[in-house]
Amino acid sequence: MAHPVRRKLADKILIQFLEADVDIGFGLVDEAKAYRASGQTEFSARALQEAEQILVGIERQLHDLSDADSVPFLLLLVELRREIEAVEREG
Repeated sequence: MAHPVRRKLADKILIQFLEADVDIGFGLVDEAKAYRASGQTEFSARALQEAEQILVGIERQLHDLSDADSVPFLLLLVELRREIEAVEREG
């Protein structure tokens, strides 16, 4: 069993990585919108694929956290998924 202090530090680091991934996911959606607006549909589609991959990775990593630590990410993931789907519908 991991030492409690090490486990807490590991969770804190994982949370920081997940926060960065959420930011990257939303950034990719923004890029996809910009590419689509400029007529670069191939780049737009690629940015959306990467955003979806980020989303799946976040969901997978949330299982390593306690419920209390993972709950704040759930609404962000719902919003990220909505943003991705909205850009896909526009295309």
